[in-house]
Amino acid sequence: MVYRHFGAVNKLEIARKLRKIALKRNLQLLIGRDVELAVQIGANGVHLPERELAQGASLRKNYPNWLITGAAHSYGAVNKCADNKLDAAIVSPVFASESKSAGVPIGVSGFTNIARKANIPVIALGGISSITITKLYGCGAAGVAGVSMFCGNNHGC
Repeated sequence: MVYRHFGAVNKLEIARKLRKIALKRNLQLLIGRDVELAVQIGANGVHLPERELAQGASLRKNYPNWLITGAAHSYGAVNKCADNKLDAAIVSPVFASESKSAGVPIGVSGFTNIARKANIPVIALGGISSITITKLYGCGAAGVAGVSMFCGNNHGC
């Protein structure tokens, strides 16, 4: 579970609630980009935006037991995740997505090409649904991630 607070004024309160849920359900909670908040609530790690992947190596040194993932929109970014000691790359968008930040989808073949060459696990994100997920069988994904797949199109869930 990744919490990206985007500067919310109540981020600490929400993060603490999510941490309780994660512990109760035996889930890993990562905080998007905010190392200080992750430390403060005892999160399992962080998720880095693509522009900050280079922080991974120092984070790994300072927090060796953390789960650290990074956003990747190309094979080069996946390599940067591996070079900076991240545990996994979350590659997006695989399919067309309603997310405002989603770019042009890379499709199943694009994702498969990245996954097969990658030196770290890759997780598919973007347009993942009960229908599109079946198209990813055998593509080399270590997993899938999503928002609307798990809570409907209400991204505020």
